[in-house]
Amino acid sequence: MFSNYEKLGNIFFIISFLLFLFLGYVIFSPFVGLILISFLFVVIFYPFHLKIKSKVKSDILSSLISTLTILTFILIPLSLIVFFLTKEIIDLYPLVSQYISNPNYFVEKLKSVPYLYNLYLKVQNELLNNVNSNLHETFINYLKGFASTLFDIAKGFLTNLILFSIGIFILILNIFFLFKDGEKLYKLVYSVIPLDKEEKDYLFKNSYLAVQAVILGSVFVAVAQAVATLIGLLVAGIDYAIIIAFITFLAAFIPFGGASLVWIPVAIYLFATKSFIAGLLFFLYGTFVVSTVDNIVRPIVVGSKIDIHPMILFFAILGGLKAFGFLGIFIAPVIVAVIDAFIMLYKKRYSIPD
Repeated sequence: MFSNYEKLGNIFFIISFLLFLFLGYVIFSPFVGLILISFLFVVIFYPFHLKIKSKVKSDILSSLISTLTILTFILIPLSLIVFFLTKEIIDLYPLVSQYISNPNYFVEKLKSVPYLYNLYLKVQNELLNNVNSNLHETFINYLKGFASTLFDIAKGFLTNLILFSIGIFILILNIFFLFKDGEKLYKLVYSVIPLDKEEKDYLFKNSYLAVQAVILGSVFVAVAQAVATLIGLLVAGIDYAIIIAFITFLAAFIPFGGASLVWIPVAIYLFATKSFIAGLLFFLYGTFVVSTVDNIVRPIVVGSKIDIHPMILFFAILGGLKAFGFLGIFIAPVIVAVIDAFIMLYKKRYSIPD
C-alpha cells in the first residue's frame, strides 16, 4: 500500500506529466500533420531502407539515400500534382457554383447535347419528380459545402506556396532523422507503454501491418487507378482531367462501383459530345485498364496483410480532408489502421470471439 505522501506524489506526477504533454501538443500542433506523414513514409519505406543500410554501413549516408529516393519518386511528383489540382479547382469553382445555384443553367447547357438532354428528361420524369424537395436541397447544400471545402484548400495552397515549400523541407528533415534515429525512438516508445511484452509486440506488429495494408493495398491502388484515369483523360482531351482523376481516387474506395463510377460517365460524355468510337475506346480503356488495376496491384502489394473495408476508408478520407486539409488523404487511413489494431488487441486481451 502507498503512504499518503506517496499517493500525493503519484497524483502530482500524473497531473504534471499530463499538463506538460498538453503543452507539448500545443507547441507541436502546427506540425502534427507533417510529423504523421513523415512516420507514414518511414513505415512504408523502412524495408527498402534496411536493404540500403545493409549495403551502406554509414547511418547518415543510408538515411540520406532513402530520403532522396522518397523525395525523387514521391514528394516531387506529388507536389506537382497538388499544384495543378488546386489550380484546376480554383478555375472550376465559379462554374460549379453557377451550376449549383442555378439548375436551369445546367439544363440549358444540356440542350446542346441531345443525347444527354434526352437522358436527363427520362431520369427527371422517372425519378426526380418523386424525390422530396427537402432531400434535393440537402444534397445541393452538401455539394456546395464539399466544393467550398476543396476550394478553400486549393486557395490556401496557392496563396501559401512559401509555407508549402517550408513544409516540404520540414517533411524531408523529419524523414531523414526518422530513418537515422527511428530505431531509438521506437525503443523509447516501446519501453514506456504500460502493457505486457506480448501485447506490445502484438499491437506494434498489427499496427504496422494495418498501415501497410491500408496505404499499399487501398491508397496505392486508388492512386494507380487515378493515374491510369488521368492518362486516359489527357489522351481523350477532357478538360479538368486532374480533378476528375482526383475524384477517381476518392471513388476507388467505394465498394460498389469504385473507379467505374467516374470513367463510365466520362465514356458516356465522349459518346454524346465527340463520337461513338471515342466513347467506346474510353469504355474499353476503363474496363480493361483502370478497373483491372485493382485486381492486379492489390494482391501484389498487400498479399496476406490486414485489410480494412473500403467504405470506412472512403469516409475517413473525406473527414481527413476536412480536418487536416490535403494531408488528411494520407493521415486519415493511418488513424483508421491504428484504431483497427487497437480493436484487435482489445478483442485478444479480453478474449472476445469473432
